[in-house]
Amino acid sequence: MARHGNDLRKRFDGVLDARELEEARVVGADLAYCPLQQGWVHYVPEEDEDLAAPLSWQVGAIPLHKQIGGTPVYHKDPALTLRVWVEDDLAVYRALMSDPGLWTWMLEDRPAALNDDTARALIALSTEGGHHKVRVATLGGQPIGQVRLEYGVTPDTGELSYWIGAAHRGKGLGRQMVQRFLDRLALRKPQITRITARVHPENRASARLLLSCGFKACDRAALDLAPRGRDRGDWQGFVFTR
Repeated sequence: MARHGNDLRKRFDGVLDARELEEARVVGADLAYCPLQQGWVHYVPEEDEDLAAPLSWQVGAIPLHKQIGGTPVYHKDPALTLRVWVEDDLAVYRALMSDPGLWTWMLEDRPAALNDDTARALIALSTEGGHHKVRVATLGGQPIGQVRLEYGVTPDTGELSYWIGAAHRGKGLGRQMVQRFLDRLALRKPQITRITARVHPENRASARLLLSCGFKACDRAALDLAPRGRDRGDWQGFVFTR
């Protein structure tokens, strides 16, 4: 069972494995997502009394498959910043994702019903698992869009996707979001040297954005960019290398 008190694993002693995470959730232990280690750890307040919390630090008891608990403690910078999704974002997340126009350009089909449970499940999918890296872009502390990297079959590859709310398009914020995300990847995951992306054939704004961030139009077959989701092989392919 999960350990308590002085027996808790310290924050930087490593993240909880799947069994430990499930046991901790069952007993209602306080957990926190550590963005530095990319995983869940026990939350011990005494450990962090003299430490500045990372931007995406979030705290709370996490009921399994239900919600990402806690109150974010990031600074509400007026400029665009990147962090993880948290429970407090639920209402804004639903509002952004309820825009039918947003789904025109996305690989995935729009959910039949975007209620609180569906939104929580989508947020949970974005914050858990080792197959991808997802960050929400915020402006003045409020979410405006999302950028995601799905890790490739080899350690040096990945596929980028992103979206931005309708009210925030046409202002250069999407480019800032993608460029900042790429800059972070260069520092934190330098082993990823080839990033692909695909764009709906009618989404010229997205194609221009990727080109401005250093992507180049690519031969899909040469990069093995196979059809997936709503892309039947007719979407434009782009590649970023470093």
